[in-house]
Amino acid sequence: MRQSTKRKIASLMLPLLAGAAAAQYTPLSFWYDMKEGLIAFLGFLAASLMQVMPITANFVQTDKLNPSEAKKIVDSLTRQQHYWIGLLSATIAALLAIIIFSALKSPLETYTKTWHGLSYSSIGCFFIAYLFCFVLIKMLGLFEGMLSLHNLRAELVIISADRAAAEKKDSIQASAGEIRPMLPEGYGAIAKPPQ
Repeated sequence: MRQSTKRKIASLMLPLLAGAAAAQYTPLSFWYDMKEGLIAFLGFLAASLMQVMPITANFVQTDKLNPSEAKKIVDSLTRQQHYWIGLLSATIAALLAIIIFSALKSPLETYTKTWHGLSYSSIGCFFIAYLFCFVLIKMLGLFEGMLSLHNLRAELVIISADRAAAEKKDSIQASAGEIRPMLPEGYGAIAKPPQ
């Protein structure tokens, strides 16, 4: 199994396990007591993403790229933008879950009926823990994505600079071959010795 496939499975399974553990072992009041910190953290992440997304969108610069290099960087930037949008959506969903279930804490904790063995407050704990854990795992990809974009951009800039240097060298050599020095008439001719 490839590393990326393992990572995708882990990024889906770990939040489910965290959500199930939270539903089973934590009361909704546990999450309610942390809501200010969670909201501040997720709000900071959302604000950061809103700043990173336009910067990434403007990351494309020609730098004398050939068509295949330009396609490579555009495809990479498109994948990264989709990742940012997904992470921002998950962050907003986690914020909404925390806000909604914190507001419903009192009614849900007094409601004693269960659904498939879980109380309704346990369902709130599941969603909060699942979404928060999902955001945390996906947030690790944020750093990896920025570094991969930087590395790709650096590689393409170096290739472009090498190409420009080679073109400049060829241009200088071509123009040097065309220029003939201005020499006085008879320069280099064999002079006869005086008699």
